Amino acid sequence: MKAVVLQKHGGLEQLKFVTDFPDPKVTEGYVVIRVKATSFNYHDVFTVRGMPGIKVPLPMIIGLDMAGEILEAGPGVSGWKPRDRVLVNPLNQQKGLMGEMMHGGLAEKCLVAEHQLIRMPDKVSFEEAAALPVAYGTAHRMIVTHDTIKKGDKGRVLARAAASARAACCSRRCWAPK
Repeated sequence: MKAVVLQKHGGLEQLKFVTDFPDPKVTEGYVVIRVKATSFNYHDVFTVRGMPGIKVPLPMIIGLDMAGEILEAGPGVSGWKPRDRVLVNPLNQQKGLMGEMMHGGLAEKCLVAEHQLIRMPDKVSFEEAAALPVAYGTAHRMIVTHDTIKKGDKGRVLARAAASARAACCSRRCWAPK
């Protein structure tokens, strides 16, 4: 399959577009999705550069955020079937982050655990969905999960950044034959 693969840490020149990366094989509790859109986050840049204390298994297909359609569901997967539209939570509870500890979304296909799947409404585009997880998840975690703002608080929220993921650059059109 076609994929963007990190061969070794360094700059963006270490990312290689390949056309012969092995297709993922479905396993127990996992699905294989056809990636329709993915984003390139600053965390992907960190992965490319290398982060102290995190040993990324190389070669690695980067790409934290992705959305697509299920191609195949493995044994033990229930409630999901081929052609279901899904957004992927980039955190795999057993293995870590997509594109860092597991192959990510900068590929035609990706192996994803059932617990990472989020059903997409028909009215949401793949590009819109793929721009969401890290950008939204970070804000949600800081405000809700860490209980930063409590019910009844009358303060203000300061948004220090308004741009993050760029999904359009990696939409399904990138993989279309010319």
